[in-house]
Amino acid sequence: MRKALIPLFITLLAGVCCTPSQKAESALPRLIIETDMGNDIDDALALALALRAVDNGQASLLAVGCHKKSATAAAFTDAVCTWYGHPEVEVAMSTTPVQEFSDYVDYTVCENDFQKSRTEYPEPVALYRRILASQPDKSVTFVSLGFGTTLAQLLDSGPDEYSPLAGVDLVKKKTAGLSIMAGSYGENKRAEYNVVNDIPAMQKVFAQWPTAIWQNPFEIGKQTMYPGAIIERNFGYSEPNPVVEAYKLYRQMPYDRPSWDILSVLYTVQPELFTNSVAGTVSVDDDGYTWFTPDDKGLHRVLSATLDQPQAIMKAEQDMTFNDSDLTPTPR
Repeated sequence: MRKALIPLFITLLAGVCCTPSQKAESALPRLIIETDMGNDIDDALALALALRAVDNGQASLLAVGCHKKSATAAAFTDAVCTWYGHPEVEVAMSTTPVQEFSDYVDYTVCENDFQKSRTEYPEPVALYRRILASQPDKSVTFVSLGFGTTLAQLLDSGPDEYSPLAGVDLVKKKTAGLSIMAGSYGENKRAEYNVVNDIPAMQKVFAQWPTAIWQNPFEIGKQTMYPGAIIERNFGYSEPNPVVEAYKLYRQMPYDRPSWDILSVLYTVQPELFTNSVAGTVSVDDDGYTWFTPDDKGLHRVLSATLDQPQAIMKAEQDMTFNDSDLTPTPR
């Protein structure tokens, strides 16, 4: 029997509708995105939203790490960053990715049609350690849109030429927290895809990550569908967009798609759009289910949306991804 473990819908009855402590207005979120790019299509749009947040002065994007077993995932990620005018964003590709077992279409084949800024991609853990060591304390927010594999490897990493600190200590010193799309709660609770692809890694992440975790579970993404009609309008751009082309390859247009991964990026720049649970601890069992235990000293919060919040969330997504100027970004 799981002692003191309760489903989310009970937890939220005791919850508060406030966000974590607000960051200083002058300190923009410094993001590192972890993605299984090439599985579900929402990873591509989540990256596009992050790049538009950079343009809007809402965040900076330090790096994107890919951990899907695909020869084209990093190249597609690079092509999206380059197309959106940010070839400077560093892109990494895991040398030991999890072999995902789904039958999702690998839409990253469209990377061949777009310009990229580089031809080789470093291993992510060393890249993350180098970036973290160079950043101010408590300034970096990781955004996890896929498996926990690389984050667990980061936590297990040892001292190197970039920092004398072990992984957990370096993460504790340099990060503000982790915004993660993972898990499921409620009446139709499931062993969610991002968790079950590497259960031991996700167990380690939730057990050992030393700063705040904001968990975006499966259910909110289903409440916030991104409209295919906007994708069919090419997000308002005049030239072919790699994210739009990926949506076309993923499934026959038009179709609306849940906003699962997109929400974890959106939370980092507009946390006020969401409801937070009480403080507590999230754990992952051996079957890949997540469980939340309230704890005043806990570092974890589970996100949800009240009845009136999904509409505002969907509007924010569309405002941040649709281009009203009808101009294609120019690489910098």
